[in-house]
Amino acid sequence: MPAARARIVKLAIGLTALAVVGVGIAVWRASSIVNPLLRAWAVKTIAEQSRGVYRLDMSRLHLNWLQRHVHIDSLRLSTNTATNVRRAHPLSDVTVVLYDCTLSGVRLTTLIRGAGLVARSLGCRVGNAAVIVTRKVRDTTVTPHPFLVFKSRVQLPSLLPRVRISHVTFPALGIDFRLVDARRGDTRLELKRLQWRMADFAIDPADSSTATRPLFSRSIELLGENMVAHPGGSTALRVGMLAANLSDSTLEARDVVYEPTLTQAEFARLHPYRRDYITITAGRVRAQGLDVGALVLGEGARARRVGVDSFRADVTTDWHRPSRHRVHRWPQQWLADLDQSVSLDSVVLQEGEIVYREDRPGHVRPGAVTFAHLQATAVNVRHVNGRRARGDAMALITTSLLQNAGRFDVGFTVPLDAPSFDMTFRGTLGAMPATALNRFIQEVFPWRIAAGEIAKVDFAAVVTNGVADGMITPLYTGLAVDVTRKGSKGILGTPGIVGHTVRDVASLATNLTMVKDDNPAHRRKPPRTGTIHHVFTPQETLPGFLWASVRDGLLLVIRK
Repeated sequence: MPAARARIVKLAIGLTALAVVGVGIAVWRASSIVNPLLRAWAVKTIAEQSRGVYRLDMSRLHLNWLQRHVHIDSLRLSTNTATNVRRAHPLSDVTVVLYDCTLSGVRLTTLIRGAGLVARSLGCRVGNAAVIVTRKVRDTTVTPHPFLVFKSRVQLPSLLPRVRISHVTFPALGIDFRLVDARRGDTRLELKRLQWRMADFAIDPADSSTATRPLFSRSIELLGENMVAHPGGSTALRVGMLAANLSDSTLEARDVVYEPTLTQAEFARLHPYRRDYITITAGRVRAQGLDVGALVLGEGARARRVGVDSFRADVTTDWHRPSRHRVHRWPQQWLADLDQSVSLDSVVLQEGEIVYREDRPGHVRPGAVTFAHLQATAVNVRHVNGRRARGDAMALITTSLLQNAGRFDVGFTVPLDAPSFDMTFRGTLGAMPATALNRFIQEVFPWRIAAGEIAKVDFAAVVTNGVADGMITPLYTGLAVDVTRKGSKGILGTPGIVGHTVRDVASLATNLTMVKDDNPAHRRKPPRTGTIHHVFTPQETLPGFLWASVRDGLLLVIRK
């Protein structure tokens, strides 16, 4: 009995020793594969793919095969500046540092038998990325940019024929992105916290489809909050939430604000010759079929469809100040100055609003023209950088409520690559009370509309080399005006009973001798038509130019 017990003990010890040796061999085998993979292969691959521009450094690996994970204290991807500047086209200057990184759920049996590295997840607790992109001189093509896709085939080490990781997550990345442009100044984007998620990361020669994926992943999702971009000068672009799916080529931004970084008073003090103060907001912007790489690298905007919800543009022109050293560009010039191509199949705007204001001397408040409940669709929004041609025009159709009162439909045709300011526009204003225009008229002119009903206004014009020529036909009845103290000079602008009496007399005389109260004057007569002729000046914004063109034609009809 004691002898049998001794044999059992020896057998148990032998099996235990064998197991320990087996585990040791397995651990050694797993470690001998993972260490070269991360330390030698990854470093070598990044250097080869970038032709020596980028370098990967990492801290010591902590291998815990009982818990089936690999831990790395830090990873650092940096740019070899000396090598980069010698390239004909230098790559982006990149510095990425990731901390507390863990590869979890490693399948040891798959790894040990040489079938590849298969793991559940890879993640780094925090990280920071700084990217400096120098804008290329000129981009005249609209071919897709191979962003995030390796051009050459990645060769895995012989001991590791494939790599598959189900989830890759970086929950807290800080981003500092700078686009360097010697002509227009730098554009900077700061993002305090970005979440980066990748699904089904795979490098597998047996599956050729994995090589064409962005970063070898089935999906790449980015989610950021409170993004701030500084496109130069004294303006800022703020985005409350930014989400992108690079695999689906979609991008969504919410709570978008483009505005001066100064208040209107500060802006006026620091820029005494700048008449215009512009803010733009959008509740939601969504792009589909977006070339994210071209957008990030400053090589143009390319997308199938862009949708904009709850858009609002507020343009204020202050005529108190002299205009100097401020030139507004027309659409073709503005696009040409971008120095990059734009290709959007369609842009759809829903529930927008545009407010144009003029702040005139002698008036307490600025006059305002409001285009409310704006719906717009633009198709064939194409600009090829460097091209100068009048064909391939963009078509834009808009509908809104002018002063929240009358339906206003306008269509535009704009050749975006024309060498000069060329376009056509035509539209119709539906029925509305004429007094609704007082929100603008009485704050800009020394008179207001006292009564009148607008039945319809039709207009059309062709803009050639910055000169709008066309016709406008307003149909209205019972039009009458009052001369106002605001904006009037001399005795007409004096307070008290004398000034009030003089203005009453002036109003009566104006209505009798200067204002055509009905158009047409009689049912059997054709309506009076006005001529549109307005020359674009460098001090005008585009909304101001369009409004002045229509306004001048209207005044020709109204005056007797």
